[in-house]
Amino acid sequence: MTITVLLDPAQMPDQSQDQLDFDNKMSGFMRDLPTLAAQINQATGGINSAAAGGAYALPYVFDTGTADADPGVGKLRLSNATQNAATVMRLDLMAGGQDYTTLLDTFDSSTSVIKGSIRLVKQADVSKWMTFDVTARAALTGYRNLTVACTNSSSASPFSAGDALMLFFQRNGDRGQSGANGVLALASATITSPVATIDFLNIFSADYDKYTIEVQGLRTTSGGAALRMSLAVAGSVATTGYAGPAGYGGNLNTFGSLFEIAQLSSGSNQAVTMTLEVRNANSSTYKSLGVRGLALSSDYTTLFALLAEGLFTGTSAVSGFRLIVAAGTFAAGTIRVFGHRNS
Repeated sequence: MTITVLLDPAQMPDQSQDQLDFDNKMSGFMRDLPTLAAQINQATGGINSAAAGGAYALPYVFDTGTADADPGVGKLRLSNATQNAATVMRLDLMAGGQDYTTLLDTFDSSTSVIKGSIRLVKQADVSKWMTFDVTARAALTGYRNLTVACTNSSSASPFSAGDALMLFFQRNGDRGQSGANGVLALASATITSPVATIDFLNIFSADYDKYTIEVQGLRTTSGGAALRMSLAVAGSVATTGYAGPAGYGGNLNTFGSLFEIAQLSSGSNQAVTMTLEVRNANSSTYKSLGVRGLALSSDYTTLFALLAEGLFTGTSAVSGFRLIVAAGTFAAGTIRVFGHRNS
């Protein structure tokens, strides 16, 4: 709630004014005083409402920068100028004159995929707000990066430079064991219009060491194209470290800087249904990749078996994957990613 009355000092009554001017301004002052009281009560109620329900409340000042750098003492910034499209929130270690390093470092301590939720509210106008899910934390010198996804906001970009904000963080409870074998569905995507690549570059985490990727009815816009896969390290596609015996006799072929899973037959309607496995994802040595499934010909009469194995020799943990087709684009299909818990 914004105060809209009694803001102009020139309209306030003052004893230095002549009697008529003083009387007129005093009359206006008395007229607006009930409105001021009502607006103060409404604003106070909004602030009290905002303060309720947050396990932690930290005061920050909004910085409009988007670069990956310390936003400045007592400040926070988002990674996108369109604020509700941001995927990273950058928090200085200081807030309201206090060092919150230890507290910020607990923001990802839950074993749940979603570590917690954040609500940002403008202190002077609680009608301006944003909410986020938090999925990861990165420790940088002088600040912390939180991987976030905006879940709702009062507008696309509700905050301006220098706005005093209140950050409320609510930790998500530990997930515990999920499913009979500790398997959890992490993400899914359904292709309804042509896309050049299918990217899940940051879907893997230390919580899991094995992943299965279910692919249903994957089709391309042009036939005769090879279906290929790359792994990602720290969110970036890895261009080296792939190993697989040449040929398709039950082995996963390597093609330049990626794995070649299958050579699709001619015809844009050919569909692929398969399961990919990425094993030992957090290992400092080899990670193995397996493929099994079927490719359906363009006339829907011939099935081609897919059965292959390969290695990724990079020493860093892999963070995700990319599917790509050698020619054309992906036209349709559904992809689901599952994580298998370490223990």
